[in-house]
Amino acid sequence: MTLHESHTDPRTRRTLALLERAMTTLLEDQSISEINVSELCRVAGIHRTTFYKHFSSVAEFAAYMFSSLINDLASVDVASLPDEIDQVTETYRGALAGMLDHVAGNRPSYRRLFASDGDHQFQRIVADAMAERALEAHRRLAERGRVIDIDERTAAQMVGAACAAAVGVWAEQDTTDSATRSREIMSGLPMWWPSA
Repeated sequence: MTLHESHTDPRTRRTLALLERAMTTLLEDQSISEINVSELCRVAGIHRTTFYKHFSSVAEFAAYMFSSLINDLASVDVASLPDEIDQVTETYRGALAGMLDHVAGNRPSYRRLFASDGDHQFQRIVADAMAERALEAHRRLAERGRVIDIDERTAAQMVGAACAAAVGVWAEQDTTDSATRSREIMSGLPMWWPSA
């Protein structure tokens, strides 16, 4: 059984939590590309063989960690979305504000990751995760009558990349008003995306 297959096993959850804490600690002083398995395991307090049962490299773990984190932060309960487009948009804006709050609370790590000389794999993970959330949002908006004149995949990639870039700029800054910033970000999206 791998970490990817089960989050219910207590040992797996413990391993994941230890690795995530260690990664966050190490990212305060170095980029993902500078972190090796031995160092990550030493800080996490786990054996290398335990790590290799679940992941083949630090990059694979980082991809898993950040895509899971971003998906958790940016997720919206689609079953309970309201019927009105404005309220749907507000729900997604609230999820973006939550992500901004998380980044603000962990700025040293995120500044390093989003820097121009930072980890490009991480930046791609963020853009891809945001595009998947945007694709889901487009589908939910279409169900409520919002139609766009561009294929949904292209639209989602555009919105995802724009939001990821905006989150990166947020990481560099010292502001903390995530509600205002999330509204600014959404108002800067293409005209076919309803702003909150």
